[in-house]
Amino acid sequence: MEKIISVKNLYVKLKNREILNDINFDIENGESVVIVGPSGCGKTVLIKTILGIIKKYRGEIYIFGKNVDVLTEEGMKEIKEKIGVVFQNSALFDSLTVWENVGFYYLYHTNKSKDEVKKFAIEILKSLGLEENVADMMPEELSGGMKKRVSIARALISKPQIIFYDEPTTGLDPITSENLTQLIKKIHNNYNTTDITVTHDVKLASRIGKRLILIDEGKIVESGTYEELREKSNHPIIRSYVEMEE
Repeated sequence: MEKIISVKNLYVKLKNREILNDINFDIENGESVVIVGPSGCGKTVLIKTILGIIKKYRGEIYIFGKNVDVLTEEGMKEIKEKIGVVFQNSALFDSLTVWENVGFYYLYHTNKSKDEVKKFAIEILKSLGLEENVADMMPEELSGGMKKRVSIARALISKPQIIFYDEPTTGLDPITSENLTQLIKKIHNNYNTTDITVTHDVKLASRIGKRLILIDEGKIVESGTYEELREKSNHPIIRSYVEMEE
């Protein structure tokens, strides 16, 4: 299988404090990998480092087989065009309508007309279970679950090969969380994306992740399928969910 992302001997420091320590893993094309661990363990720092938002101080990151450290600005732009990101807080622009949020990339980075972009945005919103009238609403009018779907629509509009989900179910009620879990699985299957999800929710991890990478205190402590971790892991975050199941 083709390796889409490779992280080798990655170390990250923030304000002279080591956040990530010797992180190594590969993600293959079409995989759904969940990075799971307690709050503050370095999960979000890891994906922000992969995305270039946070600078590493040692190690290598390869995306689509290319070392991001040696890429030109144009080369990095080409890679980012193949990546969608769903941020924890949805990160919608308050001053833009829903369809303008979804179509932001096309509105400001292509020559497509507003009518064309709006039509495309509405199609994606409807495919994610939102009514057409939502397109003209403002973010402040949306529920938490609707904001997440709009954020996902914005990530999907550029037809990405890779999607990053940062704590996608945080702050949602159980029913909305379950619906979003099903939606993430549906998108993965329908769009054949490579998914990297960051969460402290082991239930979510067990449902959508074909492989789990468990991080604690900035280090990878275990990796495997949920079934494998269920059997072998003594880590509190895994054991607490197993006990809930039982």
